[in-house]
Amino acid sequence: MAGVPHVRGGALPHLPGRLPGVPGHARAPGGRTGRAGLRPRRPGVAGPRHSHGHRPRRGQLKKRNDKASPACEAARVDDPSDALAEHWGLTPTHVTPLGGGMNSETWLVEHQGSTYVAKAVAGAAVAALRAGTEVATLLAAAGLVTGRPVPTREGDLVPTGVGLALLEHVPGRGLEGDTDEEQRWIAHTLADVHTAGDPSPGPSAATFAPDWLDLEMPGVRAHPWLTRAITAAREQTRSLALTWSLLHTDPVPGAFIHDDRTGITGLIDWAGARRGPVLYDVASAVMYLGGTQHAATFLATYAAHGPLGTDEMQHLDTFRRFREAVQGVYFAGRIATDDLTGVADATENTKGLDDARRRLRDLGPV
Repeated sequence: MAGVPHVRGGALPHLPGRLPGVPGHARAPGGRTGRAGLRPRRPGVAGPRHSHGHRPRRGQLKKRNDKASPACEAARVDDPSDALAEHWGLTPTHVTPLGGGMNSETWLVEHQGSTYVAKAVAGAAVAALRAGTEVATLLAAAGLVTGRPVPTREGDLVPTGVGLALLEHVPGRGLEGDTDEEQRWIAHTLADVHTAGDPSPGPSAATFAPDWLDLEMPGVRAHPWLTRAITAAREQTRSLALTWSLLHTDPVPGAFIHDDRTGITGLIDWAGARRGPVLYDVASAVMYLGGTQHAATFLATYAAHGPLGTDEMQHLDTFRRFREAVQGVYFAGRIATDDLTGVADATENTKGLDDARRRLRDLGPV
């Protein structure tokens, strides 16, 4: 669309069906103005907040339940300075904490006139961080603004045994998605990602993110409505012929950073990015924008510029149910394990689960 500032990257020369560092097909989701590679969470926001019909706002997160494995373990980083010196040979002038989301801690790093963001995770989240840095690097090479990871002196994006990445700073402001203009920027940028990510016919959706909708994940069976939603989501998507590409997996408006000086919109926070059905990202964006009515401009713009045809877009509500089931699994797990990371208290986890259930109910029967 003429006059809409965005970045159009060329198609990547080659993107494998499984990116290095991505263990099969698994995971779902985590600004302060001008931050790269992350988006901040407003205090007390545990997840998408749609109560009373409001849209989720900038920085509201959706993450996933990753199953920990020994290969993914890394110590938590409380201060990145030593690791930055050891692995990047960088002695920062200033390291300023930016606060954490549900699964990470971040710092603004200033060094010799350049600004970076250091992002640290621990445990199972390290694999998702590593996979995300690989995707962000590939897409940056195609011309998109992603908060490109800075390799260590050894050429690693995430050093072994340290769940830390150093990311280029992306100037600008995190979007809200409340205006038609912002929705066009979001749609163009997400369409660019999917177009650059080698869109092609994919396998059955049953192979996508099996652990995101696992009935045995913590807390799931305590909520019969959630087990029914999981079973229905899998059955409804299993046989669909779908386009797969590289996904962001958590395209909340605040992850889209727009620079008013240049007119460029970047997309940050790639932890957990992977190949999957493009409709998953579209459904996620619609969820964060408050549903199809509120997201009408986004949907029209994406349909005109993205890689999906009308025959595929007609399955959007099916993937919206899939997405809400993923949301439910995440918050059910946080409640079951009493995980209060990134939230003020347990009521925020309960609200996240209740909101997912309400949005499923609002989508109506299949």
